[in-house]
Amino acid sequence: MRVAPSASWRFALANFCVLLGMLLYTQRTQEPSYLHWLVADNIILVGFCFLRWGAQRLYHLKSSHRFDLAVIIISISLMLLAKPHTASAAYLMIILSLAAAVCFFMLAKDHYVAFKANFTAFATYWLVIPILLIGVMFLARACIILLFPEKVATYAAFNTEESLPILWVYIVLILLVNILIIGNTINRLVVKIMTLANKDSLTGLWNRNALQSKLALEHARWLRDKVSYSVILIDLDHFKQINDTHGHTAGDEVLRVAAKQLNNVTRKIDYLCRYGGEEFVLILPLTSEQKVLCVAEKLQQTLAEVNFEWRGTPIAIQASIGCATIHEGLPVEALLQLADKAMYEAKASGRNCIKMANTTKPNYN
Repeated sequence: MRVAPSASWRFALANFCVLLGMLLYTQRTQEPSYLHWLVADNIILVGFCFLRWGAQRLYHLKSSHRFDLAVIIISISLMLLAKPHTASAAYLMIILSLAAAVCFFMLAKDHYVAFKANFTAFATYWLVIPILLIGVMFLARACIILLFPEKVATYAAFNTEESLPILWVYIVLILLVNILIIGNTINRLVVKIMTLANKDSLTGLWNRNALQSKLALEHARWLRDKVSYSVILIDLDHFKQINDTHGHTAGDEVLRVAAKQLNNVTRKIDYLCRYGGEEFVLILPLTSEQKVLCVAEKLQQTLAEVNFEWRGTPIAIQASIGCATIHEGLPVEALLQLADKAMYEAKASGRNCIKMANTTKPNYN
């Protein structure tokens, strides 16, 4: 509940609905009853939908309420075509099984979308497969009933001795679903902790800790494949003056706006970080010395075009930019230092300009 309160109450309702539906199952008799057939079946189906809605809240996915409610409405409509009685058990159970299979297949899809952003393909598949198998189980259930309708009595109610194995299957299913819920919640907590450890809380960009890991990765690729990469260090001009004149709240907003604008013009393979204070670092894989200057000019122009006002007062956002490209024999620590040195040269040249570091010198200290 403390990790994910919104998702937790949906998971709780999912368990309650499945439990209530199973209790209604045990009250089935030879007499027709909408409560013990149609209502019981669709309460369980609603429980499966709450399970999916909880997962969507847990992983901040797009809601599927309309689709899931449509599945429930179609299920109810089709069930109303038959009399709620053991004579129609095969038909009613096929409808429920197919609808449940759809819910679990879509739940597996939701988890796949959530997991693939944070796990390897191998781990993602193994985390999704158990949910997918539950959907396959319901689909198989529909096929078995369709092919062997004489077995319907075993599946139709839980108040007979013959139905006890099926009851245990449902109990194991519920336990498995709850284990998945707990596991997914823990997984979400771990991902959140990892994100907080590597993301800047103000701008949402990667932080300095993440920058070091990414630089090391790009440098290792350079040493192995000689695939050139570059870094750009961006320092917002007159930022102290903005804080002193308009307050730190205005300064924070300037940082957010600048970060958003810079992030909007970078590629997916680029790595934008908040380096500290008003400084940003952009790592550019597959970028030569000629290309990095074009990127820097684009970033500078993007910031200059921002129309930012604070309480009716326009504030210009400008930046001094230093660039550096990897070369043979240049250590990764020195590359960032050279970009920083080039940025200070841009500051000394009057600000709001771009300087390229000379990385061909034998001494980089």
